[in-house]
Amino acid sequence: MADSSPSEKNLETDITTTCPICFESFKTPRILPCMHTFCHNCLLSYILSTCKTKESPVGFPCPLCRRFVPAPSFSVEVEKWTELIPVNKIIHTLSEKGDKFCDACKRADEEIEASDWCESCCELLCVSCVKYHMRNAVSKNHSLIPIVTFKHVSEQNKSFESPYALCQDHNNRVEYLCIDHEELCCTRCAWNKHRKCTQIDEIEEAAENLRKPEKFATLSKKISKYEDTLVKTKSEGEDTIRYIDDTSDQIRKESTELRNKIVNHVDALLEDHLSELAQNVKQNKDSVAKMVAAVSDRHLLMAQYLQTLGDTELTPPSILVQDYLKIRRQFEHVTRSSPSKLRLKLYSRLSEDLTRILQVTKFSDIKTQMESIPLRVIDLSGASMELICELNGSDGDVTGGCFLENGDIVLANRGSKELLHYRNYEIVRKANLDDMEPRDLVQQTPSFIVVSKERNVEKFDLNAFKNVENILQHVQTDNCVYSLAVSSGFVYAACSDIILKLDSKGNVVQQYKVDKYTYSVAINNKNEVISSSCDKNNVTVMDNSGKKMYLYTHKKLKYPYGLDVNFSGEIFVAGQHSNNIHVLTPTAELLKIYEVESPRCIKLKKTSYMCFVGSKTKTTKVYEFEKYLHR
Repeated sequence: MADSSPSEKNLETDITTTCPICFESFKTPRILPCMHTFCHNCLLSYILSTCKTKESPVGFPCPLCRRFVPAPSFSVEVEKWTELIPVNKIIHTLSEKGDKFCDACKRADEEIEASDWCESCCELLCVSCVKYHMRNAVSKNHSLIPIVTFKHVSEQNKSFESPYALCQDHNNRVEYLCIDHEELCCTRCAWNKHRKCTQIDEIEEAAENLRKPEKFATLSKKISKYEDTLVKTKSEGEDTIRYIDDTSDQIRKESTELRNKIVNHVDALLEDHLSELAQNVKQNKDSVAKMVAAVSDRHLLMAQYLQTLGDTELTPPSILVQDYLKIRRQFEHVTRSSPSKLRLKLYSRLSEDLTRILQVTKFSDIKTQMESIPLRVIDLSGASMELICELNGSDGDVTGGCFLENGDIVLANRGSKELLHYRNYEIVRKANLDDMEPRDLVQQTPSFIVVSKERNVEKFDLNAFKNVENILQHVQTDNCVYSLAVSSGFVYAACSDIILKLDSKGNVVQQYKVDKYTYSVAINNKNEVISSSCDKNNVTVMDNSGKKMYLYTHKKLKYPYGLDVNFSGEIFVAGQHSNNIHVLTPTAELLKIYEVESPRCIKLKKTSYMCFVGSKTKTTKVYEFEKYLHR
């Protein structure tokens, strides 16, 4: 048997110096928290290949044990993660030396077998030198590791890690915490970099403050709540993948059954159709799988955070503080950079022209309805309503409007009898409605909006920005048409004491009896009908059949002219005479009341926390709900 070269394995210490990825001698070995070591370039290539398909990656699995490794920093790009992973000094030294002779003795031209490794000096020492090393006043506190224990590193896990945190600037032991900057610092940092800061605590005092139950409990509660969201989202994503498979199977079945009835020409169309379907399914599954992978990583990360936060009794103060600050910062970053939850609907609309098969050029239309739903859910009971801007030129009685799919805003200005189109919060065009007062509008398709005007509902072409069709023309009503909502291809119109449900041709397919002076209607993602009455000063939630489910009243809610619902089902009600916005749960329970002067209507931007609030006399304002930032 050939002798092993020193670069491959030190037989006496039983330490391999060969990278398990490239099977060559380590080059700048980097050690992961699981204590597995890899070459710098090997680890870099692995990280890049693992994270390239993930949305906002937060870590990666170890190439050997598959244990999840959190990103060393969320403030740098993935390409620089490897630079922040610590070098395995022991392996690095042994790889370069190729022997285990005492370094101190080698300087005296002696070759004596080493027995220990000094972490502080990064040198091998023999038994005699160890004794004098420990007696020397300068080196008596150095950390020494017996060479014979090197092979047990993976078993001992973190036993070789420093028992205290080190300053990032000087690599000295951390002694203080700068409260102003929330930064760990050594004595040198405290006297230089932080000498003008108002509060610098000793690390033991800071650790003692952090050990108070509410600190860890608060962060743990937030992480647990976010972890629950990740688990649920991951499960929903997996269900969506199964749904894609099941639905695509159903589409295949229907398509194949039709093909069997029609012969030669259909076979060619079917081939094209199935090819398109397979491509569509793959793209959708890839999108969902990417989201699931990102969520799974965050789930693993949250589990590690919770494990770290759950065991603090024996944690050294500086490590405790360091872990807490690191976890809190990273947690805030993770929640900000969270991937979006996908809501997907896959369907195939078969062409009626298939009976005239020789004229058909396409088997069916395959479309996907996908919504990107933020995972970063804001607790609106503790959020603030921040003003983004005012929409100049929107003075007057703005009673409705909507955000378009591209982010533009179109307002219904009843006072000026105009539709106002804003892009980047600047007005770009107007449409005069010829003495007809617009009440509200919704986007029905990417190219068309639907506008309510007095006793009619009209379809507007967004490109031409003009009326192209009257929709509500089959029903005589003495009431004006006020607020509009659109869901699943139907248009809902609030008409004071009834709500009409219209199909795409303007036919009334259902009527909902509501309280008098109901000027608003909204439909949530469960197809529940939400409305508010200015006569009763209440908000009602009905199921799709018209059965009342929930009712909300409040002494501080007066004349609720407008309302809307967001992607998570929360209800936003504009109390015009009470000068406030009431935010309710999906079951019509109060979350918070925001003070806003004379709000006439409120409209939410889809899958976001942005809204605009119209007024009877003031300019329309754009707001965004943001969570409070607590230190």
